Amino acid sequence: MKKRTAARSMAALMGAAMMLTACGGGNTTAPTTGASSGGETQTASESAESGKITKTDIVVGQASDIVTLDPAGQQDTTSGVLMKHAYSTLLDVDNEGKVVPDLAESYEMKSDTEYVFKLREDACFWDGTPVTAQDVKFSLDRAKGMPKTKSNTSKIEEVTVNGDHEVTIKLTEPYAAFKTIVTQHNLSILSEKAVTEAGDSYGDVDNLLGSGPFKVTEWVPNDHYTLVRNDNYWGEMPIATSITCRVIPEGSARTIALEAGEIDVVWSVDPTDCANVESNPDVKLLSQPSTGIDYVGMNTQKEKFSDKRVRQAINYALDKQAFVDTIIEGRGLVANSYINAAIPGWTDEVEAYPYDPEKAKELLAEAGYPDGFECSIFVNGDLRTRSAQILQAQLADVGIKVDISTYEWGALLDTLNAGEHEMFLLGWSNTSFDPDGSTYQLFYSGNHGATGNRAFFSNDKVDELILSAQRESEESKRMELYKELQFVLHEESPWCPLYYKENNVGVRADLKGFTLHAGAQHYLGNCHYEE
Repeated sequence: MKKRTAARSMAALMGAAMMLTACGGGNTTAPTTGASSGGETQTASESAESGKITKTDIVVGQASDIVTLDPAGQQDTTSGVLMKHAYSTLLDVDNEGKVVPDLAESYEMKSDTEYVFKLREDACFWDGTPVTAQDVKFSLDRAKGMPKTKSNTSKIEEVTVNGDHEVTIKLTEPYAAFKTIVTQHNLSILSEKAVTEAGDSYGDVDNLLGSGPFKVTEWVPNDHYTLVRNDNYWGEMPIATSITCRVIPEGSARTIALEAGEIDVVWSVDPTDCANVESNPDVKLLSQPSTGIDYVGMNTQKEKFSDKRVRQAINYALDKQAFVDTIIEGRGLVANSYINAAIPGWTDEVEAYPYDPEKAKELLAEAGYPDGFECSIFVNGDLRTRSAQILQAQLADVGIKVDISTYEWGALLDTLNAGEHEMFLLGWSNTSFDPDGSTYQLFYSGNHGATGNRAFFSNDKVDELILSAQRESEESKRMELYKELQFVLHEESPWCPLYYKENNVGVRADLKGFTLHAGAQHYLGNCHYEE
């Protein structure tokens, strides 16, 4: 998700960029300081003419693979990296977390339930065909019928085409966060013609058609995917000519590959490797507070976890500071709430459950488990497996015996979406910078499973507060509703919030054109090397 203030602000922001290029030409002279830029002041064409560029084929190491090539079929941050580079959305979020234009050069809020988006007239797909208002309508209508976009489209009543380059989106009710919703990668705009012709096979490499700065040319599942520069890109032409994302599950292996020069960027450096990167002059560590949260989720529809006293006992039984100290090497903070401290609406008045094993035992006994019980936890990757081992040891102290099952990323999501789990370890990153992005998908009772509520949690008061906050247009009142919501979630405890960690990215020391994105939606298109 993502965010914005007013239509005239949007128009002003676009003022200097209104000299449009022909669809299929691409803007090769605009300065690379835009929403998805790496923050350099040199343009791609200037750099090429100066002869300074020596390498523009970029290799990235990621911990896990994407789950699909179809934007509407995903909602995970790993897949979102690809979508950011291959597709476009109506609006985007820049490096500082502000909503900026993308396919829509401006928007107007006609009422609290009606938005009009004016599209860029030069925007086109990879093959040079124009992006039209009909493509926008098709994409949003299609997304309404897909599980992983259900929450993002649940308030869309109707999309009306007003001409080739204007659409009206009518909502069923006021939705204060809607302008951030259309920045979501799973609401990327697709070619109606390409998707219709491909049918159920859309998502294969040979039938994709995006409008982003890069084209997908190859995907070898659980190994790598490759993007090449889209010469028909309608926006600022990237400097990088290709991006290869390699799947390297083990954190130390990613760091070693970076230090050896085999890869140029490590998307996420394991905290245990950060010190090594910092001490090596050949590489750099770039860090910033994240907008996400790492947590232990509990399936509230499973008998043992249907009682909030058991869920509260889990919260008391876990020493969250131990996770901060050992798993993320002190590079983060204990999470006190269900919203990250960097997100508006977060409150410090909610206090994290203290580490109190005796209180945990009391609650377990009250719930009918004086001797504890046996259960399982599902995880993925080396880092979360280590977290699960700490959890396993701490819960054993209160009589809970935990079996750890480790999955590949896509398989884990499928299993959680199906509700087969009892407990799980996961993270959630809020790229919208709006508290709706930390609550609606995750805790609303209508969003169980693939839509995001993998705790399968239902609570009337929580639903009421979430919907009331969505309808509230006055910001101060809206933030008060989120404050109350955090207290209710704290009491109900569908999760055990663990920590707010830092985003740690490793790059080669001489790499140019990379800048951190506040929501960890980093853009790789301007990465390159110079003499």
